[in-house]
Amino acid sequence: MRASPPPPTAQGSPAIPMSDSSISPALRWSVVALAALIWFGLLGHRDLMGPDEGRYAEIPLEMVNSGDWLTPRLNGFKYFEKPVLQYWLTAASYELFGVSSASARLPVALGGFLGALWVMFVGGRLWGARAGFYAFLVLIGTLYYGALGHLITLDMLVGVFMFLGVGALLIAQSDRSDPRRVRNWMLLGWAALGLATLTKGLMGVVLPGGALLLYSLWQRDWALWRHLHLGKGLLLYLAITAPWFVAVSLANPEFPEFFFIREHFQRYTTTVHQRNQPAWYFLPILLAGLLPWVVTGVAALVRPGFRWSGGGGSGFDAVRLLWVYAVFIVLFFSAGSSMLAAYILPVFPALALLMGRRLARGDRIGADQWLLLLLALALFAVVALLPSLLEGRFPAEALARYRPWLLGSACALLAGFVWLRWRGDRGPVAVSVMALAFLLAGQLAMRGFQPLGQARSSRALVEAIRPYLEPETPVYAVGFFPRTLAFYLGRPARLALASSELKMGIGQEPEKWLPDWDAFVQSWQRQERAVAVFPAGDFPSYSTRGVPFRILYRDSRQLAVVKP
Repeated sequence: MRASPPPPTAQGSPAIPMSDSSISPALRWSVVALAALIWFGLLGHRDLMGPDEGRYAEIPLEMVNSGDWLTPRLNGFKYFEKPVLQYWLTAASYELFGVSSASARLPVALGGFLGALWVMFVGGRLWGARAGFYAFLVLIGTLYYGALGHLITLDMLVGVFMFLGVGALLIAQSDRSDPRRVRNWMLLGWAALGLATLTKGLMGVVLPGGALLLYSLWQRDWALWRHLHLGKGLLLYLAITAPWFVAVSLANPEFPEFFFIREHFQRYTTTVHQRNQPAWYFLPILLAGLLPWVVTGVAALVRPGFRWSGGGGSGFDAVRLLWVYAVFIVLFFSAGSSMLAAYILPVFPALALLMGRRLARGDRIGADQWLLLLLALALFAVVALLPSLLEGRFPAEALARYRPWLLGSACALLAGFVWLRWRGDRGPVAVSVMALAFLLAGQLAMRGFQPLGQARSSRALVEAIRPYLEPETPVYAVGFFPRTLAFYLGRPARLALASSELKMGIGQEPEKWLPDWDAFVQSWQRQERAVAVFPAGDFPSYSTRGVPFRILYRDSRQLAVVKP
């Protein structure tokens, strides 16, 4: 039977030399189904942890409880640091599936998995089914993407929407012969950038736009700008983003200055959030995040396969654009004054495509498989030394409960390595084994963290105080703001002596806040029944101030007291 011709490739991106570019659909979708089982199987088996998970689970819960889906609120106060789309998706998840840690994480996990499937689709359209399949496997089987796909932050969804836009552009520009096809894919791309902006702000359009500008200057692909459908695209982008931004600004006149000036310009150019780091901060995060595909990832960046001198106007080059997109995002955040590790998550889909293309060309895992062995041995050592490594930081019982999960994680990595050495490291089955072994190992380690993570969650505390609570019983958070407290309570706590990230909201509604000890004591003494939550380390200083308390619950970080 005559082999089918390879798929069309973007001009400037050479076709991939492979003896067999086909992959059995049965194998591909069986692996996808198994990956989905591992990806979603343990989603609700960990408590939500602060600060991010508590914050981004509580805001949509307050939308559901209040019926106000316009103005985001955290613990009852206006909260304008981020836009609204992920809050809406999470609130919809609560309405459909009930309120739980699983439904709170579902939009992020589902977005992450669908984003990986989109990467597979884009890779298949550009370079064939094998490159797309490998890109999918690399993405779900990297440390960073797999971990942040199961934690509630905004970075996963904004990264997925951004790459939905970039991927649509890649498909559109790879073949410009059909104007209608180009237009449709470009409008999808513009819509995706609108969704990204509604998820985390202007970075959703600024970062892809900046990368596109640098790419076109380097490649000298001036025709690109004639095929972006800028007019229709900008109208579509504004139709998606403007309604909420206008409506929330009309309802809250303080929003534009806080959101656009403080949370964009000042966040990037000043240390207002006290998150400044050295310029090389993201480099070790990127390398560790690529585990276990570090060798392939570095090779894809160092030897991407295009001419470093520039494209010379030779047409569209998808590889060069992906490379510029990934590198530009890292450099952009490295130049800023506010750095958090999750900021560079959006580069991983682009890197996965470059790595999938590289793996498809050689069809061999190579040195990366040895990282499975090294990581397995490291985890076995951690299992043996865990009590002495973390003695005093966690209860011995919690450490004992975590060790079997770490042991299972180490065994998954070792089993993957043994299989590769026994059956060989070539072909889609080998790449599947490597990715699924690492994904499973990561999920086991995250699931097992529950006994240690309880100290960063308020679930156990709320369970302890719930028999004491009546519908009108106030719960005070004194001297700190435990982010998951309101979520597990199902209602806001009364904040006293601490403002944390709620300063703007407190400034708008100061009557909801107790600014000092005297204000707290006056409110406390007026109540017939009340609960107060204190940081465990600070409680001794509060308990000597002449106000009687009875302790209901205590852990290493916090304790709850009631009126005696």
